[in-house]
Parts: sequence; structure tokens; C-alpha cells
Amino acid sequence: MALTLAEFLLLPSVQQAKPEVAVAPDQLGRAVRWVHSSEIYEIGPLLSAGDLLLTTGLGLAGADAGARRHWVRELAAQRVAAVAMELGRSLPDLPGEILDEASRLGLPLYVLRQVVPFIRISEEANGAILHADAPRLRLADRVVHEVHAELAAGGGTPAVVSRAALATGGPAALVTRSGQVVAAAGLRDQRATERLLRRPAASSPVRIWDVDWGAVVLGAGPGVDLPGLRVLAARLASVAAVAVGQSGTGSPGDLAAPLLADLLADAVPGVRELLVRAGLARFHPSPDARVLGIAASAADPRQVLSAWAHVARTHDLELLADRVRGEAVGLIAVPGALAQSDPAGWLAATVPSDGAVTTVGPVVPVADAGRSLREAHDALPVAALLGRGTAVTRDLALVRLLGRLDDRALTLLVDDALAPLLAWDAAHGSDLAQTLAVHLRHGGSKTRTAEAMHVQRQSLYQRLTRIETLLGRPVDDPTSHEHLVLATCARSLLDARQAQQRPRRRRPGG
Repeated sequence: MALTLAEFLLLPSVQQAKPEVAVAPDQLGRAVRWVHSSEIYEIGPLLSAGDLLLTTGLGLAGADAGARRHWVRELAAQRVAAVAMELGRSLPDLPGEILDEASRLGLPLYVLRQVVPFIRISEEANGAILHADAPRLRLADRVVHEVHAELAAGGGTPAVVSRAALATGGPAALVTRSGQVVAAAGLRDQRATERLLRRPAASSPVRIWDVDWGAVVLGAGPGVDLPGLRVLAARLASVAAVAVGQSGTGSPGDLAAPLLADLLADAVPGVRELLVRAGLARFHPSPDARVLGIAASAADPRQVLSAWAHVARTHDLELLADRVRGEAVGLIAVPGALAQSDPAGWLAATVPSDGAVTTVGPVVPVADAGRSLREAHDALPVAALLGRGTAVTRDLALVRLLGRLDDRALTLLVDDALAPLLAWDAAHGSDLAQTLAVHLRHGGSKTRTAEAMHVQRQSLYQRLTRIETLLGRPVDDPTSHEHLVLATCARSLLDARQAQQRPRRRRPGG
């Protein structure tokens, strides 16, 4: 890939030119990527980092001091490895302004006292660079060939890094854009993984369909030098793109719905495939993120998806969402800090609920994303039955369990606990059973119950007294609490089922 500046100065053709140091480099181990010779004044922007320039200064001979300083500044801005200036033909002496500007900017500068054709120096230096590259290229070719063979045999993405680690003797990993490790080899523990991701010896981006999916990262090992690692990383990135691309077809915009459908069907075999396919669909949760499944039933799922996208953009959250079987489903990733509080409750309160029934699953690690999505989706029918706008699945857990019972079993459970209240309500047109349900749902707080029912606290006290008299026990008695909660929940479910079965009244003229 390169030879060092020290090695360049020791080349026979360079030694014949009698090089002298005008501005010393910070280190002689500085890499020379390629050697160029040019006499044009505007050469600076045409060079790249690591290039070395040979010049006689012909393009500077008629320039003033300010122009010569500008010439040096452009070379330094390109981070060239060094400049070697032959004195005598165009410039008899090194101009002071060039020496001063190069010293100020730390640009290594050499003067050549003897005339040696630049073509000889360039051929010898660049030949040495190419010769040094040959073993590195052979190593990269061998590793890539082995990876292709494993991929053909169904090895998958782990083959990319396992072969690299075996060849270099150092660690290797394939990571998504957000730093999620999809495959790794040569790493002892999590700390070693974190060190590799923080300071890799070489890395190269993996791009698929012009999507910045992730990267191949390599650590130092005894089997190859740093330039060789860079060559290998670049070659492996292309192979990794093929391996990752085998996990999906089409374009990134087409991959969200199939992945979400497979998660709903519990058909994604492991976290590796999940991360690969999520990255292809442009979903990049950070390594410390937690995810929540979200599902919605609406007349127009596109409006729901648009609202979710707006929430994600506003709060800088990763979102993967699409329509699956006519419903809007998705995953939302929240940072680790937010996941410490109540992200499910926060999301339920943040997502618009107009015209849709929405359910939010539990917050889980990325590996369990499918479980949260399935819980959110499975809770949709119950949420729709109860007329909930947006609900967290934990708040529907009891209703979902009771939903497995038929109407007769639910009726028996209600009558066993609430018969006196239902009889009183039927005879007096009151709503004591509903008052009890709201009171239990608000944890027995009289203040919150009164606010929820929009009644005065004194009126609530009278209702609770009547309820306890009819039931023959305090409503906050721990021994009866669970029974009453089950019964009031069963009653709400029965009422919802009956309302659903009741024929809708036709509109006049309909």
C-alpha cells in the first residue's frame, strides 16, 4: 500500500540526488502512497494525502513570495507526505518564504543537490510501493476466495470475519451502521469487542443498493501489516455486501414489510438475521437501544404510518414500519437513557390516536423485537373491542386472558361478584358497577376516581358507601380485591361483546 518516508530516502536514485532535510517530518515512518513529479503551480488540489511531490520549482520561478506561500499551503492542506525540490535549474536556492511556510505548517521538505531524472526516482519509488503491495493483495485474494467458497456452501455472514481473523491472527467484526455486531471472530469478551469498535486498525464501509448498511472492522494481528489490513478490509466489504444482500431481495423500501411479517410469524431464526435484515431496511438501533412493537388498525394505515414517522423524526428515534395484511405495524427504538423510565407509556401518550386503535408492546432488547411486536399486534382486537384509542399491552393483559373465556363463563364470574350492584343499578338507574370499576382501575384513589368520573368527592363517597353496603365488604379489602378486579374486567368485556353483536341502526334513507 505504501513505503515509509525513511525507505524512500534510502532508495538508490534518491541517494544519488543528494537529499538534504529542509523541514524534518514529525516521523520518518510517515507513509508515501505514491510519487508524482510536476512543475505546474496548481498541482496542490490534484494530489492526495500521502503523495510525495518531486519538483524543480519551475512553476514558482516567476511567482512572488505570497504566491509561493499559497503553493505551500495548498500542498499542506492536501496532507501530502513530503516535497522534494531539486535546486539549480529553476531555483538556485530554496526561497526563504517556502522554507518558512513549510516549517510553520509542518510540511516535510527536502532539497535535492544533484540532478537525477525524476522518471528514475518515480519508477523506483512507485515500483517499490507496488512490490510491497503484492503480498498484501495475494493475502486479500486468498481470504476473499475462501469466503466465497464458504458463502457458496451456505456459511453466511460469519464466514466473512472468521476467515479474516484466521488469516490475520487479529479480531474481526461485521457491524451495522449503528454499531450492532452481526458477526465477530477473534474476540475474547465484550470489552475486547468494544475496544475493536472504538479503535479498529482498519475498517471499510459496506454499502448495499447505495445504502450505508455498516462496516467491516479489523484489528491488528501478526499475520498482516496495517496497509495490508486496509486492503483486506476494503475487499471484504464488497464480499460482505453480497453476503448481507442474500438476506433480502429487491430494494430497501421493499424490505420492511417482509421483515415485519416474518417477525409477526416468529419466522426470523435469530438476532443475526434480524440485524442484517433490519440494516437493509434502514433500521439501525444503537447497541444500547431498546425497542417497542407498535400496531394499529385504521381505515387508512398510510396516515398512521405518516404519524409514526413524524414522531420518530421529532424525537430522533429509529423507526421500522409498514403495512402488513392491511394493518400498520412497526418497531421503534429508544435510546438506553429513555428506556430506563417508561418508554411504552411515553409512546402511547405521544402517538396520535385519532381515527385509529393503537397498541404499544413492552420495551425489550433488540433480540426480542419480535415478541414485543407480536404482543402489540395480538392485543389489537381486544383494544378495538373495548374502544381504546391507544393502549399499552400491559394494561390489556387481564382483558386478553379473560377473552379466552366464553360469554357463559364471564357471566358466572360477573354474577358471583357483582350481582347485588347490578340488581341495584337495574332497579334505580344508577351506575354503581361502573363506579366500582373506575375506582379499582385507579388504584383505589378517591381523588383520581372522582376526577375520572367528573363527580364531586362527596358524591363519590356516598356511592362507595352504598357499594360496600350492598357487597357486604370494603372495596379496598385485599382479600376481595382480585375477585372484584376480575369481575369488573369481565363485565366490561361482556358489554363490549354484546355491543359488537348488536345490529347497527340503519340511517334514515339508507
